[in-house]
Amino acid sequence: MNASFKISYDGPALADHEMNVKDFAPALLALGELLEEANGILNGKDVKLAVNIRATEQGSIEALLTAVQSVSSTVGQMTSLFSGDQVSAVVNAKELLEIIGIGIGMGGSGGVIGILKWLKGRQVKNVVELEDDKFKLELEGGEVRLVSKKEIRLFTWLNIRKNIEAIIHVPLQKTGIEKVSLISDSGMQSVEKSETDYFIAPIVEREKMGDSIMKINLQIVNISFQEGGKWRFSDGNSMFFADITDKGFMEKIQKNEEVFARDDILFVDLKIKQYLENGLIKTEHEIVKILEHKSAAIQIQLPFGESGKEELK
Repeated sequence: MNASFKISYDGPALADHEMNVKDFAPALLALGELLEEANGILNGKDVKLAVNIRATEQGSIEALLTAVQSVSSTVGQMTSLFSGDQVSAVVNAKELLEIIGIGIGMGGSGGVIGILKWLKGRQVKNVVELEDDKFKLELEGGEVRLVSKKEIRLFTWLNIRKNIEAIIHVPLQKTGIEKVSLISDSGMQSVEKSETDYFIAPIVEREKMGDSIMKINLQIVNISFQEGGKWRFSDGNSMFFADITDKGFMEKIQKNEEVFARDDILFVDLKIKQYLENGLIKTEHEIVKILEHKSAAIQIQLPFGESGKEELK
């Protein structure tokens, strides 16, 4: 069994039933990633989800969602996600759409998209767990909303929120696009341009993952003598920017006691700092100590006798 739905954008800019591919393609890619990510969160790795897009009438796109579950890897048996008692606990494609908020479903709650429309950018004050996998969201003014555990799981997943932003907020920022509609067998959920800011993904503070210091040879690619400027280096495999916090070394540069040329090599203590920011690993480099400076200039060796060597010194 397949679950089908439509996504459509409306407004004066689409009067000729055309939409710039630079606006539409990222939204479609985000839509595919949203469904695959949601399926992975709720069903795990054993349930695979494929998303196919085909054009229908003018002004709309229909996406056909097909999911197949691997029941027994030992015998290589494959079965439809919607057949058999052994898969009754799996979130099927139709329910997955409803949990996300494509259509209405879920008793009219509207899924994650419905939660965001209800919040209107307001912060949740308190979350109370109830019976039967239900949760109560409470706002500062006393307003409450009942949601499912599955909706809460997706709501708190940053990549889910980022993809919803790409599907709804980003296109509605374009001049002449006034509304996006998500339509399935369970109903239609629409978002107007006036509501678009409700779907901006939250900015998560960076989380420090750890530091490490290593001794390494680095080759200079670009030099910056501006205050706070970063130097660019190569370690032989990749290039990156790094701060130099060795005060003694920087003082020598200011006094012209250190002379550099492109491709010179520095043997350094390199500090590597890693952070988790908005779900992505970020790496920063800092050179805390310059241990040795080697010139990249190569002197050609000639077979001088002892006297010749002395004359060149």
